[in-house]
Amino acid sequence: MAALEIKGLRKVFGGVIALNGVDIVIDLDKITGVVGPNGSGKTTLFNTVTGFYRPTAGTITWLGQDIGGLAPQEIARKGLIRSFQQAMSFPGLTVEENVHVALEHGGRNSDGERRWNRPEELLDFVGLTGRGAEIAGSMPFGNLRRLGVALALAANPKLLLLDEPAAGLTDREATALAELIKELPKMSIGVCLIDHHMNFMTALCEHLTVLDFGTKIAEGTPASVLNDPKVMEVYLGNEL
Repeated sequence: MAALEIKGLRKVFGGVIALNGVDIVIDLDKITGVVGPNGSGKTTLFNTVTGFYRPTAGTITWLGQDIGGLAPQEIARKGLIRSFQQAMSFPGLTVEENVHVALEHGGRNSDGERRWNRPEELLDFVGLTGRGAEIAGSMPFGNLRRLGVALALAANPKLLLLDEPAAGLTDREATALAELIKELPKMSIGVCLIDHHMNFMTALCEHLTVLDFGTKIAEGTPASVLNDPKVMEVYLGNEL
């Protein structure tokens, strides 16, 4: 079902147009991707959708409700959860303590129920079994990325927005993370992720939207996007 509808979204910083009339529809039953070169407006899109920036114009509708301009915590309580490019955690706490804090502050749905009852269950799911006693700030970067996904999942998302989740990972780590992400729609957790690495995104996403300088230049299946002349021009000499 179409859960998030973005229409004519525009974000201007001073005289700089970061988003220029972007239209995107995101379903909960598939993995959707937003791709584009660095500086194309991908993170600005996530920041605006999740309330960290106020939209200059356009509408953002989540489950039938206009959420444009709401505070980030209000949007998060509605089940629209995002991660960040940086591997976010409390570095001085253990891995288990990090997840415990996240579960206590956001692990219940509207009926007061939890998807995961204990940190160990969530750590097992993201592939961090047996690492609960490690200090988060001392973890290898790949595991820290997995912890970031765990913390986002602890907030009980209906739709999870992942901001460059594979950034800094090896090819092997990125492939393993992709397999984890593929499990989320099976659990009724929608996924939308942004990245500029086309190979990673085409292997993972069922539908892609391509941004360039804040403007949508293409959308569709990965195969159709890869063969779009505008996309090929933007990525010429890079992943394609």
